[in-house]
Order: sequence, then C-alpha cells, then structure tokens
Amino acid sequence: ENISSLLAGCCFPNADIVPYLNSVLQARTVREFDKQFTSVMFGYPTIDDYYEDASPCRKLKSVGIPVLCLNSVDDVFSPGHAIPVEAAKQNANVALVLTSCGGHIGFLEGIWPRKCTYMDRVFKQFVQAIFEHG
Repeated sequence: ENISSLLAGCCFPNADIVPYLNSVLQARTVREFDKQFTSVMFGYPTIDDYYEDASPCRKLKSVGIPVLCLNSVDDVFSPGHAIPVEAAKQNANVALVLTSCGGHIGFLEGIWPRKCTYMDRVFKQFVQAIFEHG
C-alpha cells in the first residue's frame, strides 16, 4: 500500500474504488461506467452479475399485486430492447406501458416542467382502475 491509499481509506468509506477513479472518469458509456464503478461499488464480481441482479426479468413472474411499469423505448438507461416484454405478458398482475419516446425521469413535459406529468396521469388512472375494478 502507498500513502495515498491509506489516506483515502481514512477519508473515504469506499476507498477501494479510488485506484479505479481514472477509468471511471474516462467511461464514455453507461456500460463502461457501470463496469468501472457501479458493479465495483456494490460488490459484484462482474458487470454481467450486476446487470442480471438489477434486471426485473426473473422477478416479474413472482409479482403478486397489480404493478404498472412505464418506460419509453428510447430511454438511454433502460432501452426498449432490454425491456422484458414477454416476461410481463406472462403475469396478469403486470401492466407494461411502452411509449416510443419520453424520459427516464418521469416523462417531464413543457419548458418548465413543474406540473402534472404524463407519468402522473397514467399512474393516477391505473390506481383509479384498481379501486374501481379490483
């Protein structure tokens, strides 16, 4: 060990990632960032292990209450090709709504998005339907 890593250990609770900081800062894609930082930070042996654990694919079959999933196919973090459409179809408790475009953070609308969003309206209708129709 060198003095830098000892100092980092005193200053940062996750000092073990400090040696990888340059590669984290050089990441150009979400996958590169997840490989260099996210998977390491959360103790996954590989990026694929992290992605498998984070994926809802295996979890959808055990959903026992009504759940609405809203996603745009152009979402940078959760693109259309990664959405478990077939898994969602297998569970009557899962309603999956895919839009052609939208956003990762709530489908914000307008220049100053401070009002009710598309996501808010869809979830409101979903909850109302559950109470009205069971």
